[in-house]
Amino acid sequence: KHVPIGIDMTESQIETAKKWNLWHKNKFNYKNSNVTFKLGYIELLNKLNIQENSIDICISNCVINLCYDKESVLREIYKILKTGGEFYFSDVYSNKRIDENLKKDKVLWGECLSGALYWNDFINLCKKCGFNDIRMVNSNKITINNKEIEEKLEGIEFYSATYRLFKLPLENDCEDYG
Repeated sequence: KHVPIGIDMTESQIETAKKWNLWHKNKFNYKNSNVTFKLGYIELLNKLNIQENSIDICISNCVINLCYDKESVLREIYKILKTGGEFYFSDVYSNKRIDENLKKDKVLWGECLSGALYWNDFINLCKKCGFNDIRMVNSNKITINNKEIEEKLEGIEFYSATYRLFKLPLENDCEDYG
C-alpha cells in the first residue's frame, strides 16, 4: 500500500496541509486520511526515513530554487525513486549564472529569483545525479514589474519551467526507448 508523503521545512506549512486532510478524505471517499506529513528538508530526505527505491512519483512546486544545495536535492530524490519513477516539478531558472552577491540579497532570494539555476547548469546537474531522461513540459518567461529589482538583475532573464525527470537505466537520454 502506497501512502503519499508531504514534506515541508516549516511546521506552519505542515499544519496548514493537515487542515486539509478531512476535506481530501471526504472528497475521495477514504475511510481514513491516506497522507503522512513529515517536517524536514527536501535536500535531506535520507534523514526522514524514506526507503530508497520506494517512491513512484515525487512532485514539487518551486522549492528547489530556495535550497542552497541543489545537487543534494536531486541526488536524494533520485535515491528514493523506484526504477521508472518520476520527479515532476516546477521551478525558476535563469538564462545565465547568478552572481554570488545577488544570491546573498534577501529580497531577491525571497522573490525566488537569486536561487534560480542557470539552464545549462541544471541539465548538467540532473545528469550528474542520474537523471538522464530530462523532459521540459513547459516554460514561461517571468515578468518582473519592480524597477529596483529589474535594475539589480539587469541582463538576467528568468523562466518558470515544469520538468519531468525519470529514473531510468539509461546511459544517455532516451537511449533505449527512442
